[in-house]
Amino acid sequence: MPYVRQTSHLDRVRDLIAGRVVNPGADIARLASSYRRALDDYRLDPASTTGPRILTGAELRAVQQSEENFLRSTGQCLPQLHAMVREAGYCVILANAHGVTIDYAVDADQRKEFKKAGLYPGSCWSEDEEGTCGIASVLLDQEAITVHKTDHFRAAFTGLTCSAAPIFSPHGDLIGVLDASALNSPDARDSQRLVNQLVRQSATLIEDGFFLKSYGHCCILLAHRNRHFVEVQPEMLIAVDEHGHIVAANRCARHFIGGMDTLPRPVGEVLEVRAERLFDARAGHKLLSLRVAGSS
Repeated sequence: MPYVRQTSHLDRVRDLIAGRVVNPGADIARLASSYRRALDDYRLDPASTTGPRILTGAELRAVQQSEENFLRSTGQCLPQLHAMVREAGYCVILANAHGVTIDYAVDADQRKEFKKAGLYPGSCWSEDEEGTCGIASVLLDQEAITVHKTDHFRAAFTGLTCSAAPIFSPHGDLIGVLDASALNSPDARDSQRLVNQLVRQSATLIEDGFFLKSYGHCCILLAHRNRHFVEVQPEMLIAVDEHGHIVAANRCARHFIGGMDTLPRPVGEVLEVRAERLFDARAGHKLLSLRVAGSS
C-alpha cells in the first residue's frame, strides 16, 4: 500500500497541531485533538509504517460471539453497501465499540491487498493503538467522518481513505462503527462525499435492524413525517409495551419527538393518541395520523 515519506508526514502532523492548516476541507479541530492525544497521551509514532494489531483466530471468535446479536442485526447491509462502492475499489468493514473489526465485505480478488492494509476481521483500530483513523474518530466523537489519506496519524495509512459512521443502541449508546475504505482513491476530498453519505445511511439501517430485534416483543410504531413514505421507508421507530408505555425510540424519533429522554412513559404523554387506538390500528394494519403531545 503506498504511503507518504515518514518525515513528510511527521511535518504534516506537527503543522496541523500548530494551526498551520495543511489539509484544506478536513475537520481540522477533530484531527488536531486526535493528533495531540496520539502524541501526548498514547506516545504513538506518526512515522510508523506497521499495520494494526490483529487478534488471533480464537480471540476474534470470542469477540464475534459476544457481538452475536449485533452481527445478526446487520442483515444484508454490509454486502448491499459494498455492492454500491465496490467498483470504486472499496471494502466495507464493521467494528464493535472497542474498534475491533468483526465483519467485512470485500471482493475475493482484492482480499489479499486489503489484508496487507489491516482491513479485515480481527484488526484493531482504537485511537490508543493506531491514532487518528476513521473508526477511532467515530468511537471518540460519535459523529461520522471521512479521514482522507494524510489525515491519518500513522504514515502506514496515508494511502487509505476511510468514511465511517456510528451505530447506536435503542438507548443511545454507541455499539459499533460502519466504515468504507479504499486503498487508492482520488486526492480530492470531495470525491468521498457520496461514499460518506452512503455509509451514514447504511449505519442507520443497521441501527434500526438492531432496534427491531431488541424490541420484537413490543408493538413497534413505524412513523415518517411524510405519510406516503411510512410503509416503504419508515424513519422513526417507537417501541410500545403491552401496558401502553413507550419503552424505546430510535435516534430519528428521539430527535424529532420530545419527551424521549426519560423512558418508559405512557404513550399519551408523548403522542396525542390512546394506546388502545394504536393496538387496534396494529391489529387492522391501519395508518394513523399522529401529533406530538402539546404541539400546536
